[in-house]
Amino acid sequence: MSLFRQLWLAVILVTIISFTGSLFVSLLGTRSYLEQQLHRKNIDSANSLAYSISQLRKDPITIGLQIAAFFDSGQYQAISITSADGKLITEREQNKIETTVPGWFTRLFPISATPGQARISDALLHFGVIKVVSQAQLAHQALWEQAKTLMLWCLGASIVCMLIGALILQRIHKPLAEMVEQADEIIERRFLTISEPRIPELLSLARATNDMIRRLHNRGIEEAKRLEALHKQINFDPVTGLARREYFMNQLSQILIGREGHEAEQKPAAASEVQDTAQDEASEGKYHSMGEHGEVVLHEEKTLASTATVADAATGQIQGQIHDTRGIFFLIRINNLEEINRKLGRAGANELLHRVGSLIGSIAEEFEEIASSSPLAARLNGSDFALLAPDVRNAAKFATRLVEELAALPLRDSDRITDFCHIGAAPYQHGDTLSELLSRADAALATAEQTGANAWHLAAPPSGQTSVSLNIADWRHIFSDALTANRFMLAFHPVVDPTGAILHQEGVARMQAQPEGGWLEASDFINIAARLNITGPIDAAVLRHALEFLRSNAGEIAVGLSIETVANHRFRNKLDALLRPHPELCRRLWLEVPEYGAFRKPEAFRDFCHAFGQLGCHLGIKDFGRHLDSIQSLAGAGLSYLKVTDSFIHRINQNKANQKFLKNLCGQAHALGMKVIALGVQSEAERKALIKLDFDGMAGRAIK
Repeated sequence: MSLFRQLWLAVILVTIISFTGSLFVSLLGTRSYLEQQLHRKNIDSANSLAYSISQLRKDPITIGLQIAAFFDSGQYQAISITSADGKLITEREQNKIETTVPGWFTRLFPISATPGQARISDALLHFGVIKVVSQAQLAHQALWEQAKTLMLWCLGASIVCMLIGALILQRIHKPLAEMVEQADEIIERRFLTISEPRIPELLSLARATNDMIRRLHNRGIEEAKRLEALHKQINFDPVTGLARREYFMNQLSQILIGREGHEAEQKPAAASEVQDTAQDEASEGKYHSMGEHGEVVLHEEKTLASTATVADAATGQIQGQIHDTRGIFFLIRINNLEEINRKLGRAGANELLHRVGSLIGSIAEEFEEIASSSPLAARLNGSDFALLAPDVRNAAKFATRLVEELAALPLRDSDRITDFCHIGAAPYQHGDTLSELLSRADAALATAEQTGANAWHLAAPPSGQTSVSLNIADWRHIFSDALTANRFMLAFHPVVDPTGAILHQEGVARMQAQPEGGWLEASDFINIAARLNITGPIDAAVLRHALEFLRSNAGEIAVGLSIETVANHRFRNKLDALLRPHPELCRRLWLEVPEYGAFRKPEAFRDFCHAFGQLGCHLGIKDFGRHLDSIQSLAGAGLSYLKVTDSFIHRINQNKANQKFLKNLCGQAHALGMKVIALGVQSEAERKALIKLDFDGMAGRAIK
């Protein structure tokens, strides 16, 4: 029984006992009073009759008339006279009179008054004794009327007391309800503080709970900041604030190759080892780099093109797909870094490089707001920087702005260098390879260096390249026909737990652009669908296929949704209507949104989590890794899992720094009640390393 019901029961019992006891005490007192009054009346009546008869003649007629005068009033039950020797001289009795008093009341409160007696004298002689007994029914009637009045008063007083008790209990119930809600929010990993009640007993409890929640919240924020600091320490250059070369290359590889390519291709082990060796050599610092104490040191320089050549020799061309339809890759080189270092010293050179990194990073942030995916900026070595700008169409305007703003950076005291930088730009689109892109960018940079001071050059697309991009009207027809003919399907890839058991199947959308044609990957069309604002119908079609699969198969599946669909209330309501009739299937359905979209529209994503979490769906974020400092903000969203982007997973068995970082990430996510799943697992060594790091699930080429 709940505490509130117990309090209500206590109030009711106390009220009933109090007023019932008061009623009985009052009625017993009234009965006692009536009995005393009857006794006195009997005595007075007996004395009055005895005196009257003593003055009269003692013949039977006279005595009978005197007694009748009293008896006929109806207030007496019996009057009798006995002689001195005990013989009955006369007696009058009357049956009980009719009243409205219930029988049970008469039996519950019996009234018995002592009869009144008096001596009758004849001159100086004792004539006899008169005995008078009054009617008790009249007293019962008076007592009954009194009882009804008291019961009505007690009922009214009880109602008033109940109302007062209800107000008091409501005053107690409000802070208790807030505490219960607070406990429920803690279970849902949301930190909610409540107002402190005025009730002293509850005040201390509420204050202690609020303090605990504040500590947990602050601790979570500190852990998130520490995790973000560790991430930046491992993967970002401390001087410029941009990504390190290895981190950037991993990100770029995933963008160009695509996760679907990783899962579909089975590369020979020997080739993979040769490629890893080549990448290790390329990342060992054989470039201009910062020395141990921050000074600029010149090492043996190896161009990006030569690195790409080594990779090609190991694996052939790495075929993949770029997530964005097209964009521009910029390779930026700061000239004469050794001379700048000698002229400005270590601190001055680092300060200049910091301003260069800040400028490139700020330009990348500007394009993050309008691009369909996040731009990438990095410091590749001491003097080389890279910027991947998706959705950029006017490369000349962009490169000119980069050159002008970089060349405008003063060295010190408004001093400038006439030949500060060169930029090589290479356009990319769907179907390009990593080695090809790096080679074209390196060649464009070499051309820019031969052109003149602060020059830039845009590389032409490779000859024979087939573009898969179509104009908007063509894509509208393609999507319309595919939706009408339901030319969508799900390709499934397993996600397993550390024991190898299937956690769920990851369903990846496929679309058949033309009847009898091939199936396009989601990365081929989803960004275009987002620009055309038709991701809602596509996601609805994908969910229908997911429900059909769940009806006919055991296990659970994960399906990705676009943030555009999640943020559109009309389409979100359609998805809700599609899932709500199937609660048993919802409990086997994992819904995930890409990290970039979830943090771009956080309020819409949070509303989506609350709505679909109530349906029983598992909710998560896919490709997590760029918003590590915001992990604490996920506590209130009710998320079930995070899928960590594969750029952190690549060669994790060899990267001790990233192992520490991912260990902390798993610990913080587990503290918030979320599972952590690794994407893009490519080798058994990576899988074993991830198990040691407490990952709850894994997916990728090495997972069967």
